[in-house]
Amino acid sequence: MEPKKKEPVDAIKSLIDVIQAAFTAAWKAVLLLGGLILVAYCYFESIVPEGLSLGDAFFLASAAFSFTCIALVGVGFGAFSTLWALKLLVVANNFRLKRRGESPAASLHRAVDSGSMVFMSFLVALPLAYLLVFVRDQSPDARMHATLMFFAAVGAITAIIVLIVPSKVQQRDIRLTVVFLAVAIFGALVATRPALLNLSMVNLGVRSAPGQVVIFSDAEHTQLAAIATASGVKVQFCKLPTTDKWGTRDARAVWHGVGGSSYIRLFDETNGSRDVLVRANRADVEVIRGERTGFDCPPKVAASPAGKSS
Repeated sequence: MEPKKKEPVDAIKSLIDVIQAAFTAAWKAVLLLGGLILVAYCYFESIVPEGLSLGDAFFLASAAFSFTCIALVGVGFGAFSTLWALKLLVVANNFRLKRRGESPAASLHRAVDSGSMVFMSFLVALPLAYLLVFVRDQSPDARMHATLMFFAAVGAITAIIVLIVPSKVQQRDIRLTVVFLAVAIFGALVATRPALLNLSMVNLGVRSAPGQVVIFSDAEHTQLAAIATASGVKVQFCKLPTTDKWGTRDARAVWHGVGGSSYIRLFDETNGSRDVLVRANRADVEVIRGERTGFDCPPKVAASPAGKSS
């Protein structure tokens, strides 16, 4: 009887060991993805954060979670918005084959092959099409138009691979499918250059969003204004009433809140494609986060010199 009593206990222990190993592997994968995202962001922004260590596991996990959520939601949105077009494509192709006396070649996956799903997909596609055609980016680093194009392209490719089911049962080559999808995603990344990393860092609070006001101390403002003047970048700083601080909407905090230093990108107020990257003391930088904050510089009365202050 002893061996029989030990069997359930051994099975439970084995299950616990498997679960622990799975959690350990998943945690390492999350940290690895977060590290890759951080390295990629720092590389593209040309910054070297200070004060980060391998112990910042929570930050890396948050970066991985933010990036993954944005990517999955965006690609899922793009895939769902193309469902109606895939339905038309499948129906048209099957009708063509039927006229030739052949059997239907494919159908949509039964999970999404319903009139209500197709109709909802068409309704979702309308605002996406409007944004892609008529809406343009309000700031040079937002790249929302490119990001939407990336989601639409990758979503359409994913939907074609996953949601179109061939009528004849045939096993797909998983490796070939994964390679094709990876190449397609890489091609879409190169072609559109979406702002996925920027969006992830905005969600984490590391980066300020376009339109948010960045506040500087008087000493930091003096240095930034001098750097802007020397670089030929026109930035409008405005003094906050009853304080010794200055604010502007022409700056973007590309790294703030983590480590001892902040990195600020100053954009030319007349030509957003011109900018200069500056490192600042974290304690001298603040970001006003909120929707439609009422911060406006006084009206200009003369031509603005580079790095001018009001």
